[in-house]
Amino acid sequence: MARVIAFNCSPRMDKGNTALILNPFISGMKREGADIEQLYTRRLKIEPCIGDFQCWSETPGECRFHDDVPELLKKMSKADIWVFGVPVYAKLPGELQNLFNRTMPLFEPTVVLRGGSLLPSRRKDVRLKKIALISSCSFWGLENFELVIRTFEFMARAMDVKLARPLLRPNADLLKAMIEKGDDLSHILEAAEEAGAELANKGDIRKKTAEAVQIPLMTRKQFMAENG
Repeated sequence: MARVIAFNCSPRMDKGNTALILNPFISGMKREGADIEQLYTRRLKIEPCIGDFQCWSETPGECRFHDDVPELLKKMSKADIWVFGVPVYAKLPGELQNLFNRTMPLFEPTVVLRGGSLLPSRRKDVRLKKIALISSCSFWGLENFELVIRTFEFMARAMDVKLARPLLRPNADLLKAMIEKGDDLSHILEAAEEAGAELANKGDIRKKTAEAVQIPLMTRKQFMAENG
């Protein structure tokens, strides 16, 4: 049974567009027997990292701050899969950026050459096997996800694991509006649930399933006409 920690990183939490895809994705993982704890970064107290490397030099593996992060890192260490639901703004929501910066205690104070980059070595007690990204964006095209995908690819490389196939939902404002209006878009939500089941059962998300989640709801020309 996979042990999963899932983060809803939207400041709007379950009222945001990201939850439209993240919540059925989590349901799909639970359907396959995954043990999941879902957290909301907005509710967590995460101080910004001050970069003094005390967690490497003076107190290896322990952060100087006594906020929610030390307990959170213990949970992340015991999880097989990290799931992140991330809305696309300029780059990352602030709380998530702070969390990523505060993961340094999960690494040893040594470096290795991996993928052409010098990266810290993951601590041996970190069980992580896979990272998953579920992301939403108000804009039309998939190109708007490039920066957040690169960020998560680097995080996965640093943790020496694979990033699962990203689950992306562009034009998410329209998706939410159409659902609230009563349009039947159950095929998209069902695909999101199936993606979660695939990750829990097979360790990744099929291309066909990911494409079903990101299917366009209007043409680029229509989007530009409405938003130009």
